[in-house]
Amino acid sequence: MNSRVIQTLILKDWRLHRTQILISLLAGVVSLALLQVKGETAFLVGSVWFFIALIVLGCMVPVSNVINERKKQNLAFLMSLPISALQYAISKMASTLGLFLMPWGVLVIAASTFVLSRGDIPKGIVPLMFILFGLPLVGFCLVAGAALVSESEGWTVAATIVSNSSYGLIWYFIIRNPAINGDLKSPVAVWSPPVLTILAEEAAAVALILGLTLYVQSRKREFV
Repeated sequence: MNSRVIQTLILKDWRLHRTQILISLLAGVVSLALLQVKGETAFLVGSVWFFIALIVLGCMVPVSNVINERKKQNLAFLMSLPISALQYAISKMASTLGLFLMPWGVLVIAASTFVLSRGDIPKGIVPLMFILFGLPLVGFCLVAGAALVSESEGWTVAATIVSNSSYGLIWYFIIRNPAINGDLKSPVAVWSPPVLTILAEEAAAVALILGLTLYVQSRKREFV
């Protein structure tokens, strides 16, 4: 497998989308800055904006990096390279994942540092916070998988609608869980069995979606 070709394709995608990544990071930083303002309203607005930034990023990256490449007929460049369908699948999946995981990871670390460094915020919200961090990651994998496998704007939009419409309902049931809600004001993080179960389910969903996506992509014989 020509690793140099794969590296070239990944770097190409990163160069084309660096502005979008910077914008998403800026949006996350602004939302965290709002959390510095004392008051329940500022905390609520900052928290909502933070998760909106992650959700929008998870929807934007697959559409921009996969669907728009075909709509703008950029595949002519790929036809000039000695690349197989499997190599293209690996490079596109790696670049799409990286374009999301880099800003997602930075913002998750920044938000975690903010919460852990504030003495007035109960550490009991940390487990819930990590559960909520995982939801945009699962949503991104669903949208990215649909974009990579179908290479269709319609299926990608459908996956985006399913993903985005489920956040509110899932958040509601998670927060309403007595085993989780009862520990939110704890001075220490409580990693109860329900919390660990949900985190494991999110990890399993990510692994399953990515595994199926890579398998289906590897079975393709053409990328044009």
